[in-house]
Amino acid sequence: MRVAAPTRPGTFLALADVQRIMFLAVPAMLALLSQTAINLVDTYFMGKLPEPERSDGQAMLSFSLTLLWSVGGFLSAISVGTQAMVGRREGQSHPHDSGSVLANAIVVAACASVVATFVSYPLIPFVFRLVSSDPDYIRIGTGYSQWRFVGLVSMVVTAAYKAFYDGTGRTYVHFCAAIGMNIVNALLCWLLIFGNAGFPRMGVEGAGLAAAVSSWVGLLAMILFSFRPRDRNKYAPYRRNVLSLAIMKDLARLSIPSGVATTVVMTGFILFIRIVHVFDDNLAQQGVREAIYGAATTIIINVLSLTFFSCMAFGVATATLVSQSLGAGDSDAAERYAWSSVKIGVMLFGVLGAHEIAFPQFWIAIFNDSPGVIRVGESSMRLMGATGPLIAAGMILTQALFGAGNPRFVMMVELLLHFGVLLPVAYVCGVLLHGGLLGVWSAAAVYAVLLTSIMAWKFRSGTWKTIVI
Repeated sequence: MRVAAPTRPGTFLALADVQRIMFLAVPAMLALLSQTAINLVDTYFMGKLPEPERSDGQAMLSFSLTLLWSVGGFLSAISVGTQAMVGRREGQSHPHDSGSVLANAIVVAACASVVATFVSYPLIPFVFRLVSSDPDYIRIGTGYSQWRFVGLVSMVVTAAYKAFYDGTGRTYVHFCAAIGMNIVNALLCWLLIFGNAGFPRMGVEGAGLAAAVSSWVGLLAMILFSFRPRDRNKYAPYRRNVLSLAIMKDLARLSIPSGVATTVVMTGFILFIRIVHVFDDNLAQQGVREAIYGAATTIIINVLSLTFFSCMAFGVATATLVSQSLGAGDSDAAERYAWSSVKIGVMLFGVLGAHEIAFPQFWIAIFNDSPGVIRVGESSMRLMGATGPLIAAGMILTQALFGAGNPRFVMMVELLLHFGVLLPVAYVCGVLLHGGLLGVWSAAAVYAVLLTSIMAWKFRSGTWKTIVI
């Protein structure tokens, strides 16, 4: 899909802009929510296991996923450079150049993720021992996480394919692949977690194996899409002599700052979760085996992922429209699309946040009906529901800057906010001032306010309009 002519200025939301944004955002949203559903399905099925396996599994899950994204998220940042470069070339009407970007992105993604898998896999038990002294938590977390890392290569290479299709305006391609992934994951979870239909009962570890297999299914689907005659003829990504060191360097230049930002975010959340474990460790010393604070945090993160990934979808749409507009030489259209997307996101996720404020117990009980988990988590759920519109605006503007080719600024802001604000405030408010889980999550609210304010200031400055990719 190519960007069209500018709409009439001065309109709060021009219908033509809304249509273009939604055309790209809705399939991307459904795809990302479908990917999130893998984690939600894991949380749901783990909630059906007996205690303490249930709470240990759910408490482990947030840390395991954060660990996976601290590595996989860094490598998957190849999508940032890929989408920005493909979008620019689409705006310039150079399809073979777009295909060249895809081919080089695949090579970079595959090589980097293979190396990362071999390095990370044996270190997982050590990392879990740093987080907790509970042997059951370490055992469950190690088994689940090692299976998830088996899917690291497929996760990263899929990100390269997804960015190519997003950059060309076909966000529906990844949505189709994500549907297949979720069907496979849900079926395998039911078979492997509980040992149904003659399969071995693997418990929490079975959820990790199911997610790994489904990740490879998703990659296979994306590869098959790319071999359709339409793509092979128009973009020719698999033609001879397509690999280029110069393109790989450009991809690295645009993607590495985003990868560092992602790793900073995930590292911050790993330490954030470690602060939460202080409360569960105190309960364990009192003889309470239910990790209610960790389970509540995992559930809040999973519910917030509905907002995170939906906002990311609007960010994907915005990044595509910004990069294509800049490629076509229309920076005013790029700016208009970004602010229109912010307005849509704030309205939509304000409604979702209002429901989380009004019915926090409902959202928590979907995944864990333990009275203790609901009790410690409901206030934090309300607080994060209130920040939903801010999260939407901040994430959309962040992706808009990525689409414009300005990842370095995002990296520096994330580094400053996580280690200068999020973690110190979480520890002070949650532990030192005895604010409990609400005190810890109040730091996340402060982080959201600052992130959105800084990204809005930067985007409004307009310095991104002159970046050359």
